[in-house]
Amino acid sequence: MELNKASGRGNRLRSPPFKRFAIFLVPILVTCVILGLAEFVARIVNSPTGSPPGALAELILDRWAAFRNNPRYERNGVQINGAGFRRRSAVPVDKPPKTVRIFILGGSVAYGAPTLYPELDQQPAVDNRHTIDSYLERKLNSTFPARHWEVINAAVKGYEIRQELAEYLSVLEVYRPDYLLFIDGVNDIFEMLNSQDGYGSYKNAGFEEEFNGLTAPRLMSLRLMWSTWLLNRSSLYRLVWERVSERNRIAARKKRAREAEAKMRSGQGGLTAVEQARIDFAVGLLDRYIHPIRQIDRLTAIEGTKAIFVLQPAMPLTRKSLSANEERQWNYWLKLGGLFFARGFQKLYPLLSPQLAASAQTEDYHFLDLTAVFDGLKIQTFTDYCHLTPAGNEAIATAIFDYLVTAVHIKNELE
Repeated sequence: MELNKASGRGNRLRSPPFKRFAIFLVPILVTCVILGLAEFVARIVNSPTGSPPGALAELILDRWAAFRNNPRYERNGVQINGAGFRRRSAVPVDKPPKTVRIFILGGSVAYGAPTLYPELDQQPAVDNRHTIDSYLERKLNSTFPARHWEVINAAVKGYEIRQELAEYLSVLEVYRPDYLLFIDGVNDIFEMLNSQDGYGSYKNAGFEEEFNGLTAPRLMSLRLMWSTWLLNRSSLYRLVWERVSERNRIAARKKRAREAEAKMRSGQGGLTAVEQARIDFAVGLLDRYIHPIRQIDRLTAIEGTKAIFVLQPAMPLTRKSLSANEERQWNYWLKLGGLFFARGFQKLYPLLSPQLAASAQTEDYHFLDLTAVFDGLKIQTFTDYCHLTPAGNEAIATAIFDYLVTAVHIKNELE
């Protein structure tokens, strides 16, 4: 009897800690189950193809050009093939018979990126069927069916002309392209206007902190390490991170626009003396754009590839009648600090174009200035100061097609 009483007292003494542990453990288990279900749903919503979370990053590090397209990326109408080209189908290294192969290089406009300011324009994302390369490929194949025409989008958001030189040497040369189309201008002009010391664009090519963190992890903050790990492994974390980041960016832009509008009303608009000096300094950097073009032309000529350099349109240079959406985007950009860049573009572009035309004559390469390509159009072609609607991409493709036929004499490929 005494033994049983003692045993009962022992059980009563042991049970409270167990209950406390259970009370602590059950909420953790429930939370884990809820997070697990949320992660499962996020993977279905965020990655319908079943790709791992790391595949949701559109850009990855590259040892030659700082960054490049993620070969596994497929999202929002964008498909990147295994070689990193914006194209659903694979591109064999060995070119099939009777095939003419054209690669398009450039930055976000050539790539087909959406508007930078979705808070103003709810245009749907540009899918692979409505990019410049897609329109041009269909037009070439329907007009000249005696050959199979491949127009392959090798553009990468954020690229400048020097990075495209690195991309050609490290990736594209092995494909033995017949033509290379470089659609550039905006990113390089931005880099010149932002330059304070005259050094080349590789100095600030991007992802420096992440790259240093890979080679020397002690240099990377614990917060960045955890964030990078979660972004690559959790669709739920990436989904929340992207939504929160986008919401914060939009809120910050709207605040800047309100503050700028208040200053403009008080008569404080216009360029400062420092900003004007920066534009004047950038004028002396134009050869930074022309010199790599000469390098590319000579390298491609060795391989029998024809290089065509296209100066892309931009809203500060256009003379088209702006649509209501374009007018809103233009005014919004100016409030966000775009006045300095708009004035820079308006000064540098008219100087750059004739220099490129003269260099093309001397070096015997092809140059096409598309600054005025939209001047006769009344439909919306811009989704912000430089990115394009599908209609804008189609107009670019048509202008390039006409140039290929009349100036490059691409019909000679049929002989």
